[in-house]
Amino acid sequence: MSTPKRVYQIKVMLLDSRPPVWRRILVPDSTTLSHLHTILQIVMGWTDSHLHMFTVNEEIYGDPEDDETGEIGTKNERWYRLNQFVNREGFKFRYEYDFGDSWLHDLVVEKVIPAEKGTQYPVCIKGKRACPPEDVGGVWGYDDFLEAITNPKHPEHDGYLEWVSGEFDPEAFDLDGVNEALRAMKSGRGAKAVTFPEPEDDLGISVDEQTTLDNLAAWVQNLSQKETGVFESLPLRRDMLVFLDYLSKNRTVGTQSTGNLPLKAVHAICERFVKPPVLEETIGDKTYKVRSEDEVWPLLFVHYLAFHSGMVTGGQARVWKVTEEGQSFPQLPPPVQVFFLFTHWWAHMDWTIAFPVTGLADGLPASFKPSALASLRGLPAGRNAPYKPFADGLIAQSGLEWPIEDQTSARSIMRSVVERVLVDPMVKFGVLECQYGTENIAGHDFTKLASIRLTPIGKGMLELLK
Repeated sequence: MSTPKRVYQIKVMLLDSRPPVWRRILVPDSTTLSHLHTILQIVMGWTDSHLHMFTVNEEIYGDPEDDETGEIGTKNERWYRLNQFVNREGFKFRYEYDFGDSWLHDLVVEKVIPAEKGTQYPVCIKGKRACPPEDVGGVWGYDDFLEAITNPKHPEHDGYLEWVSGEFDPEAFDLDGVNEALRAMKSGRGAKAVTFPEPEDDLGISVDEQTTLDNLAAWVQNLSQKETGVFESLPLRRDMLVFLDYLSKNRTVGTQSTGNLPLKAVHAICERFVKPPVLEETIGDKTYKVRSEDEVWPLLFVHYLAFHSGMVTGGQARVWKVTEEGQSFPQLPPPVQVFFLFTHWWAHMDWTIAFPVTGLADGLPASFKPSALASLRGLPAGRNAPYKPFADGLIAQSGLEWPIEDQTSARSIMRSVVERVLVDPMVKFGVLECQYGTENIAGHDFTKLASIRLTPIGKGMLELLK
């Protein structure tokens, strides 16, 4: 929950560009390669329209799904942090974007420095020259492009100018604009680097800077005995303790393909959860068994929270270990434990993992989290609020859309999105309580979320997100 201890100053250079195109950035040492990909897209000016990969110590990291045949042996970039590789200043690795144009970037760790209190990371501190246009044909195609647009007599002069909407300044670099985009950034693959709108609220959801320890201590001290008891009994908190305890006592190696927990660990951990998820079910004469951690959302949610909060480290064919921060977690007061997890869900995690379907391939709107926070704060504490008006209001405020023509179906799907990515996690954190009803659709009864209620402890945690 703290400000990062160390920051890497990295120079990013577009290989073979003449004159050189480069950026200098500061990123926390705990940054995942997946998150670094999004950062690089923003600071360079790419549009995240093509595939990418990192080459670190002769190993390939990226999205394993892009390695369809498995011939490359791509390791999952989500499970690897910079501090697992960088062991000195001068450490060098490579990032490739668009395998057709093959934009190669050399990344050099120039300095390892302590983080400055009050500074929001990542940040770009310097850069030179514009990013080439997408699909221009790589470095050599870019040279031809520049020659054409600067020579009115060139046969492709007019065509290239029309392609870039009439103008292109190869010397242009907007440092302030890049840092605005970084502040508005959301993590996760699929974020379109150059199209982030400014959040509606002045909210980077970086609680590290917005909440002081004094405020947190005062909040905990003012909790009633009953409220403290709610935190102590919260299943999510207790499940996290189970998860950390298991990894600390058992050598658990991530699977070769995804880095997920092996099935032995999945079963052992889940059977100790407060509400053990069903891992095997018989319907008629068929028995269905869980084949991967990805199919067990209660465990996957805990695992993601532990990883993105820095409490565990591991990955593909690597041992999952509890970090120093994870070892100290059990000693924290229960309200602080829950708030720690709560803030990391807001600040550092891609909510689309709770609704992993193609309709959200480009992620949630940049204004979704600020709008969600405003909508939750607007709920009357301790009183039921109808769910559909709440969801519809958030959909309208955030600009959430669903890419199908049938808008009646789209509206129903988007309400499900809000329920899955916002309401369900807020229930896990004790922020919301839900009431369900029965809805008849085409002659069949379905259980539907009817109303939500903001809890007293939820109101308090939301107020700390200032």
